[in-house]
Amino acid sequence: MMKIQENISLKNYNTFGVDVKAKFFVKIESEDDLYELMKTKVWEDNKRFILWWWANILFQWDYEGLVIKNEIMWKETIKENKHSVLVKVWAGEDWPEWVERCVEKNLWWIENLALIPWSVWAAPIGNIWAYGVEVKDVIDEVEGINLQTWKKEVFKNAECKFGYRDSIFKNEYKDKLIVTYVTWKLKKVNDDYSFNIDYSDIKRKIDEWKINIANLNVKDIAATISEIRSSKLPDRKKIWTAGSFFKNPVISKDEFKSLKTKYDNLLGFDFEDKIKLSAWQLIEMAGFKWVKKWKVGTYQYHALVLINEWWSAQEIVDFASSIQDKVKEIFWVRLEPEVIYV
Repeated sequence: MMKIQENISLKNYNTFGVDVKAKFFVKIESEDDLYELMKTKVWEDNKRFILWWWANILFQWDYEGLVIKNEIMWKETIKENKHSVLVKVWAGEDWPEWVERCVEKNLWWIENLALIPWSVWAAPIGNIWAYGVEVKDVIDEVEGINLQTWKKEVFKNAECKFGYRDSIFKNEYKDKLIVTYVTWKLKKVNDDYSFNIDYSDIKRKIDEWKINIANLNVKDIAATISEIRSSKLPDRKKIWTAGSFFKNPVISKDEFKSLKTKYDNLLGFDFEDKIKLSAWQLIEMAGFKWVKKWKVGTYQYHALVLINEWWSAQEIVDFASSIQDKVKEIFWVRLEPEVIYV
């Protein structure tokens, strides 16, 4: 049953551990809960924030409105044949658990996205991307409830306007739609399929584990990715962090060529007729490798990861801004936060 709470701490709903409060807070466990909520005076009288996942949120101060946490959970196979399967997964399901389940069933195309601390409904909003794979490659459709019309809307893949860590749900439908389920199209058999192992970290781990590339399977890849993530990212139970704080910037090929004349070791990867730079490298070259200011800093094993040791949101924002300013001063490139400031 839907229950609206008052003056609730959001410390456990943002991985930076900032202890701010929501004037009103509610967990939605079904579509009926959402419709019931939309009939209340609290809904009508307050601004609203949809907590689309805790890992990517930085609350800067108390939220004087209604915070909605989506916890709608369920999974069902809706279509299956010899070669593929369509699976409908409700929004509140845990992303790492969902990927693990796919891997156990030997379903392909999602293994490179293992151990990302998101929920299923956050995946299409931010178009989860990791190690050369994007969720847009495996999404069939997204359904949600329009918070203005109260009607259900279904978006086929092409209608989601997926971009690099971007989608229609981050733009035209920001705060206007709550995703209720995502349907995934995964492969069971595909003779033309090849695992995406072009990243040096993956190759290094495969060599370390002495895995024969000719015999690679989906479980090997998922285990490799999980091991890499665990080695680079802090334990969120011990250290407050949102993981990668900034997006990898994308620049033109001419801009990259110009930068290479000055910084010969600068990394660049082909990306949709442009070049994607490595944000962690820019941060390190700007002098922020394992740097702390106040109780905020870059993680010792990965400069793209900002950590918080019991400090306020303002210090996190200020530290992130100092990184942005220095990177822009040196490379004329602006780092865009992946973390959402609220």
